[in-house]
Order: sequence, then structure tokens, then C-alpha cells
Amino acid sequence: MQLHAVIVPPPDVVQSALGAAHDLIPSAPPVTEEPKRGRLDRLLGRRQVEPQGAAPVVSLVPTAPEAVFVRLAKFGNVTGDDVAVLVKALEAEARSWPAPVLHVTKVVVADAHPFEVTAQLEGDVGALRDIYSHVIEVARLQRFYLDRRNFRSQLTSLGSLEGEGGAPVPDSVAGAEVPHPGVRWSPSHITLLRTSVTSGGTTYAEVARIELAHGAAEELDVRTGA
Repeated sequence: MQLHAVIVPPPDVVQSALGAAHDLIPSAPPVTEEPKRGRLDRLLGRRQVEPQGAAPVVSLVPTAPEAVFVRLAKFGNVTGDDVAVLVKALEAEARSWPAPVLHVTKVVVADAHPFEVTAQLEGDVGALRDIYSHVIEVARLQRFYLDRRNFRSQLTSLGSLEGEGGAPVPDSVAGAEVPHPGVRWSPSHITLLRTSVTSGGTTYAEVARIELAHGAAEELDVRTGA
């Protein structure tokens, strides 16, 4: 199986960021009617000016909700026994890892095709990075060798921008971003996901939850009255 370690955000955080992502879509140009060719134009042989091509309609194609997360590690193909060993090793360490308090600050579209839309995170990003480093180290001790350079403090991916009927996305959309002061949230656990690729796309299934230290989440509940 293909195994990933991720942090899953609350559904309302994803929905709020998706709402902000619609602001990345350029407004459709106003529709103007071309004047009809009159009798005098026909007598004088005047040709009607062809209207200029309208800008392509751009839409946001959302990602499946279960595919929106903070990616910590990708383990590649592993066996069931490998997963059991990894879960046990992570559980022995993760309860001492402080859970970060995070929030979305902006929504950004990539510079090139497929123009993926991501939500950038701020808050206790240092603690989030520490969790990433801890996961990588625990995996290394279990003889999983992972790339330490692939961490991003973001939700990937909310979706992608596409032109109607396969039309190219306008240059003005590439790299665009909009601010989005999202609500504060704190993960209670790391999720291990199994992914499978089929003709219908990629599916995700939860394999295990690795509990984090709960101090940050409890403090967040006190401050927000949750």
C-alpha cells in the first residue's frame, strides 16, 4: 500500500478556504451586443467588424475533501507489518509532541498548469515543522528513508482552476493570491492514510491515528469557548 502521514484540518476550515478561493476566479467580461449591419452599410459595401474573442471562463474544480491535508511524509509502498511497526513507534513518541494552533492566512494558485489552489498556514508553524521532523526521524529509525525537503505549511490541494472546454487559463490567474483570515484550529492527532489509484482516481482510507499532546488544543478550547 501507499502510505502517507498527514494532519487533517476540520471541515469548516476547508470549506471557508474554498469559499475564499472563488475570489481567485476573474470576473467574466460584460456581454455587449454588436450593432446590426444597416442598409446603408450594405449599399456602401461596409463589412461588420468581428467581435473580439471573449476571455475564457475559469472555474474552480474542488479536490475531494479527504484529499485536503497538511502532508508530513510519504512512505511509498509498505506492507501491513511495516505499518504496524511504524504506528507503534510513532505512538511511543508523539504524545510528547505539542499540538500546534494554526490558521489559514491566504489562498494561492500555482504559477503553472495544473494551477493547483493551496491554503497557506500561519500560527505555530515552528511546532508544525517540529512534528514533521519528528515523524521523519522516527521513520528513519524504522529504516524508512524519506525526503526532508518536502515540507510545506499549507493545505494541499483545495482544488484547481480550469478554463471552460479546455481553454487555457489566463496569465493573470497564475500565481494569484487572496488574503483569508481563517479560524484558529489545532490538530489532536496525526493521521496515517492509505492511498489507492484506480481508473476513477485516487482514493484515501484512514489506517491509524497517532495522538499528539493535547495542551494546545485544550488551551484553544478555553480561549474560544468551544
